[in-house]
Amino acid sequence: MNDVFVTCIKDGRFDLFGRPLVSGLSYTLQWGLARDLWLAGYVSVTDSSVFDASSVDIRRPNLAAELAAIGIYSGYSESTSAPMGGPGAGMGVCNPAYVPDGLVGLSGYTDKMNANFGNYIHPASGSIMCFIPRYWYKWGTGSNGLAVNQCSIVQHDPRLQDFLIASGYAVERAFWDGGAIKSGVFADKYLCSNNGGIAASIKNGNPLSSNSAHNPFASLNGSPANAYYGALDAAKTRGSKFFCSSRFIFAALARLSYAHGQQSPNTTYCAWYDATNNFPKGCNNNALRDSQDASVLYVSDGYSYCAQTGSAVPFEKTTHNGQACGVADLNGLMWEINLGMTSDGTAYYAVKTSVAMSSLTSGNTLSTDAWGASGLAANYDNLGATVGAAAASSTTKSFGNAAQVFSELASGTGWTATGLGIPLFGGVLGTNAFGNDGFYDYRPNDMCTISGGHWYSSSYAGVWASHLGGARSTSGDSVGFRCAIYPTT
Repeated sequence: MNDVFVTCIKDGRFDLFGRPLVSGLSYTLQWGLARDLWLAGYVSVTDSSVFDASSVDIRRPNLAAELAAIGIYSGYSESTSAPMGGPGAGMGVCNPAYVPDGLVGLSGYTDKMNANFGNYIHPASGSIMCFIPRYWYKWGTGSNGLAVNQCSIVQHDPRLQDFLIASGYAVERAFWDGGAIKSGVFADKYLCSNNGGIAASIKNGNPLSSNSAHNPFASLNGSPANAYYGALDAAKTRGSKFFCSSRFIFAALARLSYAHGQQSPNTTYCAWYDATNNFPKGCNNNALRDSQDASVLYVSDGYSYCAQTGSAVPFEKTTHNGQACGVADLNGLMWEINLGMTSDGTAYYAVKTSVAMSSLTSGNTLSTDAWGASGLAANYDNLGATVGAAAASSTTKSFGNAAQVFSELASGTGWTATGLGIPLFGGVLGTNAFGNDGFYDYRPNDMCTISGGHWYSSSYAGVWASHLGGARSTSGDSVGFRCAIYPTT
Protein backbone atom coordinates (compact mmCIF):
# COMPACT_ATOMS: atom_id res chain seq x y z
CA MET A 1 0.00 0.00 0.00
CA ASN A 2 1.09 3.61 -0.62
CA ASP A 3 1.78 6.11 2.12
CA VAL A 4 -1.03 8.52 3.02
CA PHE A 5 -0.88 12.27 3.71
CA VAL A 6 -2.87 13.07 6.87
CA THR A 7 -3.48 15.94 9.25
CA CYS A 8 -3.49 15.25 12.98
CA ILE A 9 -6.72 16.49 14.63
CA LYS A 10 -6.20 15.08 18.14
CA ASP A 11 -3.07 14.56 20.25
CA GLY A 12 -2.23 11.27 21.89
CA ARG A 13 -0.89 9.06 19.11
CA PHE A 14 2.56 8.33 17.66
CA ASP A 15 4.09 7.36 14.34
CA LEU A 16 5.76 3.99 13.77
CA PHE A 17 9.02 5.30 15.24
CA GLY A 18 7.43 6.46 18.50
CA ARG A 19 7.37 10.16 17.61
CA PRO A 20 4.27 12.03 18.84
CA LEU A 21 1.75 13.29 16.29
CA VAL A 22 0.82 16.90 17.07
CA SER A 23 -2.64 18.26 16.45
CA GLY A 24 -2.70 20.72 13.54
CA LEU A 25 0.39 19.32 11.82
CA SER A 26 0.44 17.16 8.72
CA TYR A 27 2.32 13.89 8.19
CA THR A 28 2.94 11.20 5.61
CA LEU A 29 2.18 7.85 7.25
CA GLN A 30 2.21 4.19 6.29
CA TRP A 31 -1.20 3.24 4.87
CA GLY A 32 -2.25 0.83 7.63
CA LEU A 33 -1.30 3.21 10.44
CA ALA A 34 -3.01 6.13 8.71
CA ARG A 35 -6.14 4.07 8.27
CA ASP A 36 -6.26 3.04 11.92
CA LEU A 37 -5.69 6.60 13.16
CA TRP A 38 -8.38 7.88 10.78
CA LEU A 39 -10.91 5.31 12.02
CA ALA A 40 -10.07 6.21 15.62
CA GLY A 41 -10.58 9.93 14.97
CA TYR A 42 -6.99 11.09 15.41
CA VAL A 43 -6.27 12.22 11.83
CA SER A 44 -8.18 13.56 8.86
CA VAL A 45 -7.61 13.04 5.13
CA THR A 46 -8.79 15.08 2.16
CA ASP A 47 -10.22 12.03 0.42
CA SER A 48 -11.30 8.99 2.42
CA SER A 49 -11.34 6.86 -0.71
CA VAL A 50 -7.59 6.36 -0.22
CA PHE A 51 -8.58 3.65 2.24
CA ASP A 52 -10.87 1.78 -0.16
CA ALA A 53 -8.00 -0.32 -1.48
CA SER A 54 -8.06 -2.59 1.54
CA SER A 55 -8.67 -6.25 0.76
CA VAL A 56 -10.25 -6.55 4.20
CA ASP A 57 -13.55 -5.02 5.24
CA ILE A 58 -12.18 -3.20 8.26
CA ARG A 59 -15.61 -1.94 9.28
CA ARG A 60 -17.24 -5.35 9.63
CA PRO A 61 -18.88 -5.75 13.05
CA ASN A 62 -16.95 -8.82 14.17
CA LEU A 63 -13.51 -7.19 13.89
CA ALA A 64 -13.20 -6.82 17.68
CA ALA A 65 -13.87 -10.53 18.13
CA GLU A 66 -11.25 -11.40 15.53
CA LEU A 67 -8.69 -9.14 17.21
CA ALA A 68 -9.54 -10.71 20.57
CA ALA A 69 -8.89 -14.14 19.09
CA ILE A 70 -5.31 -13.11 18.29
CA GLY A 71 -4.71 -11.31 21.58
CA ILE A 72 -5.76 -7.71 20.89
CA TYR A 73 -8.72 -6.78 23.07
CA SER A 74 -10.45 -3.60 21.98
CA GLY A 75 -11.15 -2.71 25.60
CA TYR A 76 -7.39 -2.47 26.20
CA SER A 77 -6.38 -0.69 23.01
CA GLU A 78 -5.61 2.52 24.89
CA SER A 79 -3.36 0.99 27.56
CA THR A 80 -1.76 -2.13 26.14
CA SER A 81 1.58 -0.39 25.60
CA ALA A 82 3.23 3.00 25.45
CA PRO A 83 5.61 4.38 22.80
CA MET A 84 9.14 5.58 23.47
CA GLY A 85 9.58 9.16 24.65
CA GLY A 86 6.18 9.41 26.29
CA PRO A 87 4.40 8.49 29.53
CA GLY A 88 4.59 4.81 30.40
CA ALA A 89 7.30 4.10 27.81
CA GLY A 90 8.55 0.53 27.84
CA MET A 91 5.61 -0.64 29.96
CA GLY A 92 2.15 -2.01 29.28
CA VAL A 93 -0.96 -3.80 30.43
CA CYS A 94 -1.26 -7.54 29.94
CA ASN A 95 -4.39 -8.96 28.37
CA PRO A 96 -6.36 -10.12 31.46
CA ALA A 97 -6.85 -13.55 29.92
CA TYR A 98 -3.07 -14.05 29.82
CA VAL A 99 -2.05 -12.84 33.29
CA PRO A 100 -0.45 -15.72 35.25
CA ASP A 101 -2.35 -17.02 38.26
CA GLY A 102 -1.51 -15.08 41.40
CA LEU A 103 -0.73 -11.72 39.78
CA VAL A 104 -3.09 -8.76 40.18
CA GLY A 105 -2.83 -5.26 38.71
CA LEU A 106 -2.12 -2.50 41.22
CA SER A 107 -4.42 0.51 41.53
CA GLY A 108 -3.87 2.71 38.45
CA TYR A 109 -2.10 -0.01 36.47
CA THR A 110 -4.01 0.81 33.26
CA ASP A 111 -3.23 4.56 33.39
CA LYS A 112 -0.05 5.60 31.55
CA MET A 113 0.27 8.68 33.75
CA ASN A 114 0.10 6.66 36.96
CA ALA A 115 3.15 5.52 38.93
CA ASN A 116 1.66 2.02 38.90
CA PHE A 117 1.16 1.79 35.14
CA GLY A 118 1.90 -1.80 34.10
CA ASN A 119 2.68 -2.78 37.70
CA TYR A 120 1.28 -6.00 39.18
CA ILE A 121 1.49 -7.52 42.63
CA HIS A 122 1.92 -11.15 43.61
CA PRO A 123 0.07 -11.04 46.96
CA ALA A 124 1.42 -14.38 48.16
CA SER A 125 4.95 -12.96 48.25
CA GLY A 126 4.34 -9.20 48.18
CA SER A 127 6.34 -9.00 44.95
CA ILE A 128 5.84 -6.12 42.51
CA MET A 129 6.37 -7.01 38.85
CA CYS A 130 6.38 -4.88 35.70
CA PHE A 131 4.76 -6.00 32.47
CA ILE A 132 6.93 -5.40 29.40
CA PRO A 133 4.73 -5.84 26.30
CA ARG A 134 6.06 -7.47 23.14
CA TYR A 135 7.78 -5.06 20.78
CA TRP A 136 9.70 -4.99 17.52
CA TYR A 137 13.05 -3.25 17.13
CA LYS A 138 15.25 -2.12 14.26
CA TRP A 139 18.92 -1.29 14.77
CA GLY A 140 20.32 1.46 12.57
CA THR A 141 23.17 0.74 10.17
CA GLY A 142 23.21 4.07 8.36
CA SER A 143 21.88 2.38 5.22
CA ASN A 144 18.65 0.77 6.40
CA GLY A 145 16.61 3.92 6.91
CA LEU A 146 18.03 4.65 10.35
CA ALA A 147 21.19 6.44 11.41
CA VAL A 148 24.01 4.29 12.76
CA ASN A 149 23.04 3.06 16.24
CA GLN A 150 19.60 4.62 16.14
CA CYS A 151 17.14 2.17 17.68
CA SER A 152 13.52 2.20 16.59
CA ILE A 153 11.00 0.45 18.84
CA VAL A 154 7.48 -0.36 17.64
CA GLN A 155 4.93 -1.99 19.92
CA HIS A 156 3.42 -5.18 18.56
CA ASP A 157 0.25 -4.98 16.48
CA PRO A 158 -0.72 -7.92 14.25
CA ARG A 159 -1.97 -5.48 11.63
CA LEU A 160 1.53 -4.05 11.25
CA GLN A 161 3.43 -7.32 11.29
CA ASP A 162 3.92 -7.74 7.54
CA PHE A 163 5.02 -4.12 7.21
CA LEU A 164 7.49 -4.44 10.08
CA ILE A 165 9.02 -7.63 8.72
CA ALA A 166 9.40 -6.07 5.27
CA SER A 167 10.99 -3.01 6.86
CA GLY A 168 13.69 -4.98 8.66
CA TYR A 169 12.23 -5.07 12.19
CA ALA A 170 12.75 -8.02 14.51
CA VAL A 171 10.82 -9.33 17.50
CA GLU A 172 12.95 -9.06 20.62
CA ARG A 173 14.39 -12.46 21.59
CA ALA A 174 13.17 -11.97 25.17
CA PHE A 175 9.59 -12.61 24.05
CA TRP A 176 10.30 -16.14 22.78
CA ASP A 177 9.63 -18.85 25.33
CA GLY A 178 8.71 -22.51 24.98
CA GLY A 179 8.54 -22.32 21.21
CA ALA A 180 6.07 -19.42 21.12
CA ILE A 181 6.25 -15.64 20.92
CA LYS A 182 4.63 -14.35 24.09
CA SER A 183 2.58 -11.17 24.42
CA GLY A 184 5.22 -9.81 26.81
CA VAL A 185 7.03 -10.69 30.00
CA PHE A 186 6.66 -9.83 33.68
CA ALA A 187 9.96 -8.76 35.26
CA ASP A 188 10.57 -8.01 38.92
CA LYS A 189 10.53 -4.30 39.62
CA TYR A 190 13.19 -4.77 42.31
CA LEU A 191 16.05 -7.16 42.96
CA CYS A 192 14.97 -10.08 45.12
CA SER A 193 15.11 -9.93 48.89
CA ASN A 194 13.94 -12.37 51.57
CA ASN A 195 10.29 -11.92 52.51
CA GLY A 196 9.34 -14.71 54.90
CA GLY A 197 11.50 -17.27 53.14
CA ILE A 198 10.37 -16.28 49.64
CA ALA A 199 12.52 -14.47 47.08
CA ALA A 200 10.42 -11.33 46.67
CA SER A 201 10.53 -8.13 44.66
CA ILE A 202 9.80 -5.49 47.32
CA LYS A 203 10.83 -1.89 47.74
CA ASN A 204 13.43 -1.14 50.42
CA GLY A 205 14.38 -4.80 50.80
CA ASN A 206 17.86 -6.05 51.61
CA PRO A 207 19.00 -7.68 48.36
CA LEU A 208 19.79 -11.38 48.42
CA SER A 209 23.28 -12.50 47.46
CA SER A 210 24.98 -15.72 46.45
CA ASN A 211 27.34 -15.53 49.43
CA SER A 212 26.89 -16.44 53.08
CA ALA A 213 28.23 -13.06 54.24
CA HIS A 214 25.43 -10.95 52.77
CA ASN A 215 21.71 -11.79 52.82
CA PRO A 216 22.38 -15.32 51.53
CA PHE A 217 20.19 -17.39 49.23
CA ALA A 218 20.39 -20.18 51.81
CA SER A 219 18.20 -18.16 54.20
CA LEU A 220 15.21 -18.82 51.88
CA ASN A 221 12.81 -21.74 52.07
CA GLY A 222 14.56 -24.92 51.00
CA SER A 223 18.02 -23.40 51.61
CA PRO A 224 19.12 -22.78 48.00
CA ALA A 225 22.89 -22.95 47.51
CA ASN A 226 24.94 -19.81 48.05
CA ALA A 227 26.24 -19.94 44.50
CA TYR A 228 25.11 -18.57 41.16
CA TYR A 229 23.16 -21.72 40.38
CA GLY A 230 21.26 -21.27 43.65
CA ALA A 231 19.35 -18.37 42.05
CA LEU A 232 17.34 -20.87 39.95
CA ASP A 233 16.15 -22.67 43.08
CA ALA A 234 15.66 -19.40 44.95
CA ALA A 235 13.28 -18.19 42.22
CA LYS A 236 11.12 -21.28 42.72
CA THR A 237 10.35 -20.25 46.31
CA ARG A 238 7.79 -17.91 44.71
CA GLY A 239 6.23 -20.57 42.48
CA SER A 240 7.05 -23.13 39.81
CA LYS A 241 6.51 -20.82 36.83
CA PHE A 242 8.84 -18.11 38.14
CA PHE A 243 12.45 -18.25 37.02
CA CYS A 244 15.73 -16.44 37.49
CA SER A 245 15.51 -13.70 34.87
CA SER A 246 17.42 -14.04 31.63
CA ARG A 247 20.09 -12.08 29.83
CA PHE A 248 17.53 -11.76 27.02
CA ILE A 249 15.19 -9.85 29.33
CA PHE A 250 17.99 -7.71 30.76
CA ALA A 251 19.13 -6.76 27.24
CA ALA A 252 15.54 -6.01 26.21
CA LEU A 253 15.22 -3.56 29.10
CA ALA A 254 18.54 -2.00 28.11
CA ARG A 255 17.33 -1.59 24.52
CA LEU A 256 14.10 0.02 25.69
CA SER A 257 16.10 2.44 27.85
CA TYR A 258 18.39 3.30 24.96
CA ALA A 259 15.51 3.94 22.53
CA HIS A 260 13.55 5.89 25.13
CA GLY A 261 16.55 8.11 25.75
CA GLN A 262 16.89 8.78 22.03
CA GLN A 263 13.23 9.81 21.81
CA SER A 264 13.19 11.93 24.98
CA PRO A 265 13.95 15.64 24.47
CA ASN A 266 13.97 16.45 28.21
CA THR A 267 13.29 15.03 31.67
CA THR A 268 9.48 15.26 31.47
CA TYR A 269 9.02 11.53 30.84
CA CYS A 270 12.62 10.48 31.37
CA ALA A 271 14.04 11.63 34.70
CA TRP A 272 17.57 10.39 33.91
CA TYR A 273 17.71 12.28 30.59
CA ASP A 274 20.99 14.14 30.15
CA ALA A 275 22.69 15.56 27.09
CA THR A 276 25.83 13.56 27.90
CA ASN A 277 24.98 10.72 30.29
CA ASN A 278 21.64 9.71 28.83
CA PHE A 279 20.92 6.40 30.58
CA PRO A 280 19.45 5.08 33.85
CA LYS A 281 21.46 5.84 36.97
CA GLY A 282 22.19 3.60 39.95
CA CYS A 283 24.14 2.70 43.06
CA ASN A 284 27.65 2.29 41.67
CA ASN A 285 30.19 4.74 43.18
CA ASN A 286 30.93 2.79 46.39
CA ALA A 287 29.24 5.54 48.40
CA LEU A 288 25.51 4.93 47.79
CA ARG A 289 25.44 7.28 44.81
CA ASP A 290 25.79 7.23 41.05
CA SER A 291 29.27 7.93 39.69
CA GLN A 292 27.85 10.18 36.95
CA ASP A 293 24.96 11.85 38.79
CA ALA A 294 25.61 13.03 42.33
CA SER A 295 21.92 13.87 42.87
CA VAL A 296 21.09 10.15 43.24
CA LEU A 297 21.32 8.81 46.81
CA TYR A 298 20.43 5.34 48.10
CA VAL A 299 19.72 3.97 51.60
CA SER A 300 22.28 1.47 52.90
CA ASP A 301 21.29 -2.12 53.58
CA GLY A 302 23.97 -2.25 56.30
CA TYR A 303 26.58 -4.19 54.33
CA SER A 304 29.53 -2.29 52.87
CA TYR A 305 28.05 0.27 50.45
CA CYS A 306 25.28 -1.94 49.18
CA ALA A 307 21.83 -0.35 49.23
CA GLN A 308 18.26 -1.36 49.80
CA THR A 309 16.27 -2.19 46.70
CA GLY A 310 14.48 0.71 45.04
CA SER A 311 15.60 3.09 47.79
CA ALA A 312 17.10 5.79 45.58
CA VAL A 313 16.01 9.41 45.63
CA PRO A 314 15.03 10.53 43.06
CA PHE A 315 13.67 7.04 42.36
CA GLU A 316 12.69 7.76 38.74
CA LYS A 317 16.33 8.30 37.79
CA THR A 318 17.04 4.63 38.54
CA THR A 319 14.34 2.94 36.45
CA HIS A 320 14.64 1.66 32.89
CA ASN A 321 12.24 4.32 31.57
CA GLY A 322 12.97 7.22 33.90
CA GLN A 323 9.48 6.99 35.40
CA ALA A 324 8.12 5.66 38.68
CA CYS A 325 6.38 2.80 36.87
CA GLY A 326 9.62 1.31 35.52
CA VAL A 327 12.01 -1.50 36.46
CA ALA A 328 14.51 -0.31 39.07
CA ASP A 329 18.21 -0.77 39.81
CA LEU A 330 19.47 -2.20 36.53
CA ASN A 331 22.60 -0.01 36.84
CA GLY A 332 24.78 -1.17 39.73
CA LEU A 333 23.63 -2.08 43.24
CA MET A 334 24.08 -5.84 42.64
CA TRP A 335 25.19 -7.92 39.69
CA GLU A 336 22.24 -9.98 38.45
CA ILE A 337 22.51 -13.68 37.67
CA ASN A 338 20.99 -14.31 34.23
CA LEU A 339 19.94 -17.42 32.37
CA GLY A 340 20.18 -17.58 28.59
CA MET A 341 23.87 -17.84 27.76
CA THR A 342 26.62 -20.23 28.87
CA SER A 343 29.79 -21.96 27.71
CA ASP A 344 31.51 -25.32 27.90
CA GLY A 345 34.90 -23.61 27.91
CA THR A 346 35.23 -23.98 24.13
CA ALA A 347 32.11 -22.39 22.60
CA TYR A 348 29.32 -20.02 23.58
CA TYR A 349 25.73 -21.30 23.79
CA ALA A 350 22.32 -19.58 23.83
CA VAL A 351 19.06 -21.09 25.07
CA LYS A 352 16.87 -22.28 22.21
CA THR A 353 13.64 -20.43 21.45
CA SER A 354 11.84 -23.76 21.94
CA VAL A 355 12.86 -23.97 25.60
CA ALA A 356 10.72 -22.60 28.44
CA MET A 357 12.95 -20.65 30.84
CA SER A 358 10.96 -21.90 33.83
CA SER A 359 11.83 -25.50 32.91
CA LEU A 360 15.59 -25.06 33.37
CA THR A 361 17.06 -26.60 36.51
CA SER A 362 20.14 -25.70 38.50
CA GLY A 363 22.41 -28.70 38.02
CA ASN A 364 24.93 -29.72 35.36
CA THR A 365 24.12 -33.39 34.75
CA LEU A 366 20.47 -33.67 33.65
CA SER A 367 18.88 -32.82 30.31
CA THR A 368 16.78 -30.17 32.06
CA ASP A 369 19.82 -28.48 33.57
CA ALA A 370 21.03 -25.03 32.56
CA TRP A 371 24.61 -26.34 32.54
CA GLY A 372 26.54 -29.49 31.60
CA ALA A 373 26.79 -31.56 28.44
CA SER A 374 23.27 -33.03 28.65
CA GLY A 375 21.73 -29.64 29.33
CA LEU A 376 23.63 -28.02 26.46
CA ALA A 377 22.55 -30.72 24.03
CA ALA A 378 18.88 -30.45 25.01
CA ASN A 379 18.42 -26.73 25.60
CA TYR A 380 21.01 -24.67 23.73
CA ASP A 381 22.18 -23.57 20.30
CA ASN A 382 25.93 -23.47 19.69
CA LEU A 383 26.98 -19.92 18.78
CA GLY A 384 30.59 -20.87 18.08
CA ALA A 385 33.94 -20.19 19.72
CA THR A 386 33.41 -16.47 19.19
CA VAL A 387 30.31 -14.35 18.65
CA GLY A 388 30.68 -10.64 18.03
CA ALA A 389 32.84 -9.07 20.72
CA ALA A 390 32.67 -12.23 22.82
CA ALA A 391 35.98 -13.86 21.94
CA ALA A 392 37.30 -15.29 25.24
CA SER A 393 39.98 -12.62 25.26
CA SER A 394 40.13 -12.40 29.08
CA THR A 395 39.85 -8.63 28.80
CA THR A 396 37.43 -5.93 29.89
CA LYS A 397 35.90 -3.96 27.04
CA SER A 398 33.44 -1.08 27.03
CA PHE A 399 30.14 -0.88 25.19
CA GLY A 400 29.78 1.69 22.42
CA ASN A 401 31.42 2.97 19.27
CA ALA A 402 30.77 5.53 16.58
CA ALA A 403 30.51 2.50 14.30
CA GLN A 404 27.59 0.07 14.51
CA VAL A 405 27.35 -1.53 17.97
CA PHE A 406 24.76 -4.32 17.50
CA SER A 407 23.77 -6.52 14.60
CA GLU A 408 20.70 -5.42 12.66
CA LEU A 409 19.85 -8.96 11.57
CA ALA A 410 16.34 -10.21 12.24
CA SER A 411 17.28 -13.91 12.43
CA GLY A 412 20.22 -16.24 12.95
CA THR A 413 23.24 -15.80 15.19
CA GLY A 414 23.34 -12.04 14.70
CA TRP A 415 19.78 -11.71 16.00
CA THR A 416 20.53 -14.02 18.94
CA ALA A 417 23.65 -12.03 19.83
CA THR A 418 21.72 -8.76 19.76
CA GLY A 419 19.05 -10.39 21.92
CA LEU A 420 21.76 -11.29 24.44
CA GLY A 421 23.18 -7.78 24.33
CA ILE A 422 26.44 -9.00 22.79
CA PRO A 423 27.96 -6.20 20.70
CA LEU A 424 29.59 -6.60 17.33
CA PHE A 425 33.34 -7.14 17.24
CA GLY A 426 33.88 -3.43 16.57
CA GLY A 427 31.21 -2.21 18.99
CA VAL A 428 33.28 -2.00 22.17
CA LEU A 429 35.55 1.05 22.16
CA GLY A 430 33.28 2.76 24.69
CA THR A 431 30.97 5.76 24.30
CA ASN A 432 28.80 7.85 26.61
CA ALA A 433 25.71 6.81 24.66
CA PHE A 434 26.20 3.31 26.09
CA GLY A 435 27.46 4.55 29.44
CA ASN A 436 30.91 3.09 28.72
CA ASP A 437 29.38 0.02 30.38
CA GLY A 438 31.70 -2.91 30.92
CA PHE A 439 31.81 -6.07 28.82
CA TYR A 440 33.92 -8.68 30.62
CA ASP A 441 34.99 -11.09 27.89
CA TYR A 442 35.70 -14.61 29.16
CA ARG A 443 34.50 -18.16 28.41
CA PRO A 444 34.80 -20.54 31.41
CA ASN A 445 33.18 -23.95 31.55
CA ASP A 446 29.64 -23.82 33.01
CA MET A 447 29.70 -20.06 32.45
CA CYS A 448 26.98 -18.09 34.22
CA THR A 449 26.34 -14.61 32.84
CA ILE A 450 25.79 -11.74 35.26
CA SER A 451 24.57 -8.29 34.30
CA GLY A 452 24.36 -4.67 35.46
CA GLY A 453 27.34 -4.21 37.78
CA HIS A 454 27.48 -3.66 41.54
CA TRP A 455 27.72 -0.87 44.06
CA TYR A 456 31.42 -0.23 43.36
CA SER A 457 31.59 -0.78 39.57
CA SER A 458 31.59 2.97 38.82
CA SER A 459 31.05 3.73 35.12
CA TYR A 460 31.48 0.06 34.18
CA ALA A 461 28.06 -0.54 35.75
CA GLY A 462 25.01 0.07 33.62
CA VAL A 463 22.05 -1.37 31.78
CA TRP A 464 24.34 -2.90 29.12
CA ALA A 465 27.03 -4.22 31.49
CA SER A 466 27.75 -7.93 31.17
CA HIS A 467 30.29 -10.21 32.85
CA LEU A 468 31.12 -13.59 31.29
CA GLY A 469 33.76 -14.60 33.82
CA GLY A 470 31.81 -16.54 36.44
CA ALA A 471 30.74 -20.18 36.56
CA ARG A 472 27.60 -21.74 38.02
CA SER A 473 29.45 -22.59 41.23
CA THR A 474 30.79 -19.05 41.75
CA SER A 475 29.67 -17.19 44.84
CA GLY A 476 29.61 -13.43 45.33
CA ASP A 477 28.42 -11.04 48.05
CA SER A 478 27.53 -8.48 45.38
CA VAL A 479 25.73 -10.90 43.05
CA GLY A 480 21.97 -11.44 43.32
CA PHE A 481 19.03 -11.84 40.95
CA ARG A 482 15.48 -10.92 40.08
CA CYS A 483 12.63 -13.15 38.93
CA ALA A 484 10.53 -13.13 35.80
CA ILE A 485 7.46 -14.97 34.56
CA TYR A 486 5.80 -15.17 31.15
CA PRO A 487 2.10 -14.60 30.52
CA THR A 488 0.19 -17.70 29.47
CA THR A 489 0.14 -16.48 25.85
